Amino acid sequence: MDGQGLPPQDGPAIVAGGGGVDKQVPDTAIFGRMAQPNIRWYSISLDTLRGAGMFLVVLLLVVAAFFGYRNWESWALERQATSLVQESQDLEAQLLARGELAVYGDELATGREFLRQALAARDAGDVRTTVEEARRARDVLASILLNLEGKGDEGEARFITVHGNVEFRRAGTDDWEEARNRVGLRSGDRVRTNTNGSADIMFSDGTFYTVSPNSSIVITRPAGGGQGNEQTVEMEHGWINLTTSENAARVATPDAEARVSQDSEAFVTYEEQTRRGRIAAVRGAVEVTNGAGQTRSLDELEQVVQQGSLLSETRALPSRPQLMVPPDKREIDGDAREVTLSWQAVSGATGYTLQVSRNKLFTNNIIDDTGRRKTSARLGIRGDGNFMWRVAAEGREQELGPWSNTRNFRIPSHKSAESGEDQTPPELTIESASGYGSIFIVEGKTEAGASVVVNGESVKVNADGSFTKTIQLAGEGWSVIEVRAQDAWGNAVDRRRRVFIDGSP
Repeated sequence: MDGQGLPPQDGPAIVAGGGGVDKQVPDTAIFGRMAQPNIRWYSISLDTLRGAGMFLVVLLLVVAAFFGYRNWESWALERQATSLVQESQDLEAQLLARGELAVYGDELATGREFLRQALAARDAGDVRTTVEEARRARDVLASILLNLEGKGDEGEARFITVHGNVEFRRAGTDDWEEARNRVGLRSGDRVRTNTNGSADIMFSDGTFYTVSPNSSIVITRPAGGGQGNEQTVEMEHGWINLTTSENAARVATPDAEARVSQDSEAFVTYEEQTRRGRIAAVRGAVEVTNGAGQTRSLDELEQVVQQGSLLSETRALPSRPQLMVPPDKREIDGDAREVTLSWQAVSGATGYTLQVSRNKLFTNNIIDDTGRRKTSARLGIRGDGNFMWRVAAEGREQELGPWSNTRNFRIPSHKSAESGEDQTPPELTIESASGYGSIFIVEGKTEAGASVVVNGESVKVNADGSFTKTIQLAGEGWSVIEVRAQDAWGNAVDRRRRVFIDGSP
């Protein structure tokens, strides 16, 4: 070139070459302002890169743990079922070998029936039902053995099955405690159930109580020592069912007292605000008295209404409905999601109450329908698993008669990507497992609405998913606490905590 140099930055782009060699001109010079590069620079700190890397690592670990637990779940459930069945069979063998079970004949029959159902479910490959039925068998059989041997907490009675919010308060104290299976009750102890709570309680003489939701009772001894070995319960409000064995039992309301004869079945209700109650004999005989000296003798399927301190004349009680379809333990087509229930009509009934639940104490019912005129119902069921149902006939004043026997039906799980059902197990965390010798207090949290089992025992789950369970472990040294949470779709997750039992004094 002639020494003129590069063209001005603001001028047009001109490139001249000489000797066959082009001079390299910067792009910004060639294209002027029209070619100014649109480049923005960003800076990323090293800490940010490290944080992102840690997040990815944690995410990968969570995914790996999730699939690991899903693969381990089936093995753990089968292991739990085998353990519970073996434990129940061992307890059954111990009881049958004792030869002194006349007092606990009904309870032994109940425990053995639960065991039979567990074995049938195991043979059918239904592992979850095997766990549920074997756990029930274990609880009933173990409680009988504890009573016979005088072990565990001393007292007149013992919790057998607890479901939902159930509490008890020791005599002379102000603190309410969570009720647990096999905990003993003494004279003066109070028991109360919330709206979603119910409990089975067995006395040392074989008398068996079921305390319904929204009830409050006091364990007492009869005034003046009573007759023989009779046990007494003071009922403050609610509904209780009881079955006696070799001894009679007494139930006192604020204004009356019912003496239930041996080998009888009865129920007592009382409303604190209206001072109204009902006392009925379902089987056997009941004698009712009040403070004014009135007496009523009830035979099978008879009742008396208490209004304040007055007793009505004896009235007929609607009989127990007989369930028809589906047969007990019928498996329903899971694709249909519809179940038809039917029962025989009861003479003189003005209506029927139908209950469907996931637990045998019928708390937190899926269906609780009163005043039904028909003797059948067609239900649409969400979710899968085991369901229980029962029916009671209503009398002319809408009072309930005795409940029918309970039947089960099962909707199998059909989980697939196309089904649209929830296939994700619930969250489950064991927050602590504090030990006091062989006693451990387990605290944790799961998703709201899920059920929780700790070492085979059901746990009350609070509305926010938190739970606390006290358990007793056998032996010394290292042991394992197993916690299982299951949602309404049948999705389950297990957690284990290894603990050390110090047997030194």
